Amino acid sequence: MRSMVARACALLCLLALAACVGSPEVVGSADRPGTQPLDPARGPARGPFSALSPQGTPASDGSDAVGSAPRPATRPYEGLGTWIDIYDTEVWEQPVHAVRSMSAHGIRTIYLQTSNYNRNRPFVHPDGVEAIIDAAHRRGIEVVAWYLPGFRDLPLDLHRAVRTIRFETRRGNRFDSFALDIESSEVRRPSLRTTRLLRMSAAIRRAADAGYPLGAIVASPDRLVRTDPRFWPGFPWRRLADTYDVFLPMTYYTYRVKGPRAAAWYTAQNVQIIRQQTSGMQVPIHVVGGISFDATGPETQGFVHTVLERDVIGASYYTFPGITLDQWKALSALR
Repeated sequence: MRSMVARACALLCLLALAACVGSPEVVGSADRPGTQPLDPARGPARGPFSALSPQGTPASDGSDAVGSAPRPATRPYEGLGTWIDIYDTEVWEQPVHAVRSMSAHGIRTIYLQTSNYNRNRPFVHPDGVEAIIDAAHRRGIEVVAWYLPGFRDLPLDLHRAVRTIRFETRRGNRFDSFALDIESSEVRRPSLRTTRLLRMSAAIRRAADAGYPLGAIVASPDRLVRTDPRFWPGFPWRRLADTYDVFLPMTYYTYRVKGPRAAAWYTAQNVQIIRQQTSGMQVPIHVVGGISFDATGPETQGFVHTVLERDVIGASYYTFPGITLDQWKALSALR
């Protein structure tokens, strides 16, 4: 009898994974990125900031007009962005006011955390999520949802990801893209972690509409390849590049270096590592900098200098509440 029950439970788990039907829901963390010089050779040309189109006109559902050119999968990741995690209380308390401020600073995309594997629901701040999406779309700002999976409960992680992709506000607005935060080491064995990551990524791609933009938020490439290779040996760079449209490396230089020159160098090194690991694939990159609460204005200028010099499609600072006036002044070059 116990054997039959066990088999039935296993079958139900598999069906849940395949159908993306899980349980209710779970937040984000920051990577703890190191140093050593690296040849700063540039990657292939992929559209400098000066070539980016201006913000589009507001749309209630984010769809293109009939007969218009296809929407590029990288569009939500182009230009200047900013981040919100579930701990940014001041944003969640006044979401519309926060979006107005972001718009005034020239933000093109808001990266909004919905939940994580530790939380008991898919949207930690459901009312705030809806308010931010609606307010952002009224101002022509894109919204990318992001979620941190633990890879221990794959049906749960997948259910939340798919539910986020399909989320719609009462006004008919949806997220413009979904990005998976790939950094948890809850699953201690790296090979198993990789297997589950790739399985979940393939399922997300199948569940998303054709052409729906997907982003891969990756831990500091410098950490993954150079300073802490035992953290995730055999990280599947190329397999992920086949599934996701954009890489978003967490190049949090404030954990490793100080000063504008070092910030510029560390950012450049992380971009170059991705280019090396995905050689020949011309992977679009959106660089995530910061941490804003720890960065200085001059360091932000160093970060911006590298972003403008390198072959990346966009950049942002983590997170919005910590960005100072000096930082905004430097970041304005990325609008």
